[in-house]
Amino acid sequence: MNAPEHLEEFRELCEKLLEDRITAQEMTRLEMLFLSSQPLRREFVELSHLHASLASMARKAGWQAILDGEASTPETQASKQASLPGPSGGKTRIWTAVAATLALALSLVMILRPAPQAPKNLTFATISTTDGSRWISASIPTANDTRIGVGRVQLADGIAKFVFDNGAKVEIEGPADFEIFSDMRCELHTGKLVATMSPTSKGFSIETPDALLIDQGTSFGVNVTDQGMSSLQVFDGLVDIKHHESGTKLSIREQEAAEISQQGVAKYSNFTEAFRGGFSKSDSEEERRQIQLTTATGAGQDQWIIRDPDERYGPDDLLMIKLAKRDYKQFDRKIYLQFDLTKIDLTRLEEASLTMTASPTGIGYASRMPDATFEVFALTDDQLDAWAMDDLTWENAPANVPSGDQLDETKTTPLGTFTIPRGRKQGTYSISGASLVDLIKSDANRLVTLIIVPKTREAISGALVHGFAAGNHLTLPPPTLRLIMEK
Repeated sequence: MNAPEHLEEFRELCEKLLEDRITAQEMTRLEMLFLSSQPLRREFVELSHLHASLASMARKAGWQAILDGEASTPETQASKQASLPGPSGGKTRIWTAVAATLALALSLVMILRPAPQAPKNLTFATISTTDGSRWISASIPTANDTRIGVGRVQLADGIAKFVFDNGAKVEIEGPADFEIFSDMRCELHTGKLVATMSPTSKGFSIETPDALLIDQGTSFGVNVTDQGMSSLQVFDGLVDIKHHESGTKLSIREQEAAEISQQGVAKYSNFTEAFRGGFSKSDSEEERRQIQLTTATGAGQDQWIIRDPDERYGPDDLLMIKLAKRDYKQFDRKIYLQFDLTKIDLTRLEEASLTMTASPTGIGYASRMPDATFEVFALTDDQLDAWAMDDLTWENAPANVPSGDQLDETKTTPLGTFTIPRGRKQGTYSISGASLVDLIKSDANRLVTLIIVPKTREAISGALVHGFAAGNHLTLPPPTLRLIMEK
């Protein structure tokens, strides 16, 4: 496995923080790395957990007294300069101490300071979003009015606006995959955007899969479909197109449009001609057939339960699940989901799928967990749909039974299984099929409760606790029910 990007820099900054010689600019850089890199955050979480475990062991074994006794000895001063080989072959300091100090420092930073800003010489734009916008992923900060630089974002819903220092303004509409290379060049991988330029941003360019769009002082819209087709509408001014494959160059003026594919560019003299000619029609029919419902839609909700409520801890925006060793069954966990179908015409339903987005919980070790299989069930008794996520427990969860990998068979029906490979903590996992379609169509009260049960028991204690994004997750999509309707 490759080391995370900027790993050595991250460790150097941590050492400076530990030794109390970090500058304000370096502290800002450390915060930026921590918040913009999931691998670095994941490593930090694992290190902090390791530190907590070692500290607990030291207290129980009576080692702390020995360490305290050595604290003032000359040997201790020398030992502070000791180093150990790191994963990359270089030298790193003892990481448990770093994790402890960093945990405290970053906690204080998050509480006492506003959203982190990258150093001024690395930023050239400001980001903001509309209410209710949801991110899938981002390599830059996404808090409103945050200064940003180079990076890539995937927006699930809503509108995100990027205002560049040179006067350019770009608004992307979810779902969209958008990348910023500099203050004068971006790329739209998929989705829609509207760009509005100023005299000082002339020459601003937007890359699409098959062409480069160069602004000559204008306002224009771009749409890139999932199939890679691109379309351009110029509202004001002029945009130059450079086609990658053919080398064709042409200009699109105010109220003109163009459709771009790998084969070439089709120019339309006005918007009416473009739309009558099938402009941007490639995926519109499929989009109308698809309906996406999440546990955050309408009366939808989600929750996870654990056998022993005193052992409930972990990220508030993740749904956690595990089948523990029999000697540690207090750690058994299951997941409950509910989807609101009240506004859907289910008579037209043809296909259905449930998708979960996995995310690291920071609890347990992946190396101690084999391939993990999970089974999805549905409640068949509509009267049991009246559960509330804030009150759900192991004892009152509908159709739950004492066994960590079972449910009441008289009140549920199985829909399918999915498996997460050993060592995998991220990714999307789905089930689909006729059983799910039939269950949805036959549901009388239009509230569907699905229950995810772990089927793979950990063989060794301390194994990974799997997690999935919940309805309140800010950057990852929540549990999603995708419905395909008849044409």
